[in-house]
Amino acid sequence: MMKFPEFVFATCRAGSEPSLKREVTARHGSWLTPAFMRPQLITWKTRTESRADFELEASFSAVSGWSVGMARGISDVVTLVQTQDLDLAAIHVFPRCYGEEVLPDEAWNEIDHIQAELMRLIQLKPRGLHILDIIIGAETEPWFIGFHRSGLAAHPSPGALSRIKLPPDAPSRAWLKMEQSLAWLDLDSPGNLIGKTALELGSAPGGASWALLQRGMKVIGVDTGAMDPRVLSHPNYTHLPIPAGEVARHDLPPQIDLLASDMNLQPGLAIKYVERLAHLLHPRWFTLTLKINDSHVESQLPAFLQQLRRFAPGETHARQLPANRREVTVISR
Repeated sequence: MMKFPEFVFATCRAGSEPSLKREVTARHGSWLTPAFMRPQLITWKTRTESRADFELEASFSAVSGWSVGMARGISDVVTLVQTQDLDLAAIHVFPRCYGEEVLPDEAWNEIDHIQAELMRLIQLKPRGLHILDIIIGAETEPWFIGFHRSGLAAHPSPGALSRIKLPPDAPSRAWLKMEQSLAWLDLDSPGNLIGKTALELGSAPGGASWALLQRGMKVIGVDTGAMDPRVLSHPNYTHLPIPAGEVARHDLPPQIDLLASDMNLQPGLAIKYVERLAHLLHPRWFTLTLKINDSHVESQLPAFLQQLRRFAPGETHARQLPANRREVTVISR
């Protein structure tokens, strides 16, 4: 039986390190002791051996798993993998530090080269249990090596990072948040959403709706705020200029595939509106942005997630995506 490392790690958005540490302490207590920290990367030492099904379950983390050690190059990574006898389904190479739109193309080119070399040297298994994480820091730093479980909670992209850039003509930053959410839901392949229907609560000025319309969806947007004229004039867009609490079943089509919400409300109130509509509509997926504006709301996040899981369409997971600021994204499928 595989013996799991005594250190675990998590990456996070810049500036969220304190929130991540508080969340892990609240969830795991003294079982995890902070051990090593760099910008956007934290490790903890476990008091006892962790189990194969261990999950850090931290909403402020982007990726989390077990820490294997450091490497100075590709040969060191191969040696570490052989020593751990890892059952790998994929290899993820990604930067330690990133912003809302992650990295320029030339930086990704270097990372892609490292990835290609590792794929050539390390044997993967179609039904492997783990994903290898190679985290690239500053030029003079060794690479940080870890691994995490594959599965629905795992983001399909290395580091949970999308290479999508916000178009200059996007109605708002919500375009990028929606695209990153769709990538996590694994709905971003061309043609996946054509002809399907979304209901978006808090749609103004229309960035997220615009992203969904561009993917061929029919979108009903709910917001009393002003919408971008391009969104309003789109033949597949319907605007309901009313508060979310006033949306009635007769306002909506028979089938809603995706329920989305990015309302600028306290999470408890936003969840109340989402729950009512989820019971009415039974959507196949949802993606919600919860605003975490202060430490009190931050401490309530586990309770909010528990509330969401009572009516979500399937497995429910939360994390802070690169385009999130003082907020986290919750998906269910």
